[in-house]
Amino acid sequence: MCQTSRQGGANQAVPPLMLKTEKNPGGLPISVFDGPRAAFVANRPQFYKDITLPFYGYNGPRKNFRRYREHWWLQGMLGGVTSAL
Repeated sequence: MCQTSRQGGANQAVPPLMLKTEKNPGGLPISVFDGPRAAFVANRPQFYKDITLPFYGYNGPRKNFRRYREHWWLQGMLGGVTSAL
């Protein structure tokens, strides 16, 4: 079962294995997820552009990383906000 909260009018969930709980003391505190969630709510298109950088192009040269980043952005923008949160 995921921890959910209402913020910005949409449900937001964190997978239970990532969240710090009594049964999972090695997990991350919920405050770690507040920054990305706030960035998503503030500017969804920019969030999808920014989050791709560590995956496509941050750790080494890749010839066509821009194409991959733009496709990731497109897929994110085609999805509904409720399903993304």
